[in-house]
Amino acid sequence: MSCPDCLRGHVRDGTPTGKVAQIHGRATYVAEPPSGTQPKGVVVMVSDIFGWDFVNSRLLADHYAASGGFLVYLPDFMDGTGIPSWLTDVLPKAMSSKTIGDWLWKPWYMSQIAFYVVPWMISNRFGVSWPKVRSFFEAVRHDEGSRLSVGAAGFCWGGKHSVVLTHAESITDDGKPLVDAIFIAHPSVLKYPDDYQKVTKPASMAIGDKDMTVTMEQVALVQKTWGDMPDVDTEVVVYPGANHGFAVRVDPFNENLLRQCREAEDQAVAWFSKYLK
Repeated sequence: MSCPDCLRGHVRDGTPTGKVAQIHGRATYVAEPPSGTQPKGVVVMVSDIFGWDFVNSRLLADHYAASGGFLVYLPDFMDGTGIPSWLTDVLPKAMSSKTIGDWLWKPWYMSQIAFYVVPWMISNRFGVSWPKVRSFFEAVRHDEGSRLSVGAAGFCWGGKHSVVLTHAESITDDGKPLVDAIFIAHPSVLKYPDDYQKVTKPASMAIGDKDMTVTMEQVALVQKTWGDMPDVDTEVVVYPGANHGFAVRVDPFNENLLRQCREAEDQAVAWFSKYLK
């Protein structure tokens, strides 16, 4: 990925309450709206580098389902190659250079990271992963999406896919759009401003001003690009002091960042509540 922050973060405490099922040919974590209620829409999450079985992402899916009343899918778009969550503990050790011991152990920690990250980057580059994401959304549009609105929530790696899902060419074989709205948080590997200029569906973005993968100049460019598109509803919310990954892997002991994480969750729920009907 683009920076160490793509691997940095904290694993949340908690037990996901959803279920695992085969949905449109993919292993998928499914979070359903409260019992006795009909879903307001379908939200498909496109995860960060840690993949579909990362507990943080599953707990976030539960939150979207419970708070927004959505049917939430978190598919395995990486075919089992998501980065193991314990690497979040290895990265700080690999980055530390305070003592001689830190330097002696650094090659070992770096080799652990490279062992997983290098194959991941090859297996999950956009040219390989995009057909998987597209085909899943096309299946959703033909099935659940024939009666419900469809949204995409993309994080880091998944942000690029979610944005491209709104482009004019992202349609089914019978001409229907793959999504009705998207939410992205700390997206990576997007082209500025090209990918953002092609957005044709309501799009909401959450970004921290300390994000190492997205500069404030790029954020300003997105704001200007979207501001010049009056026919498409968009928003960019900048969270002061937040770094890359804050919406998923926040430090639970940092009250300010935890509050911003919760605000980003609410931002997504409010956006989808507005457009998934």
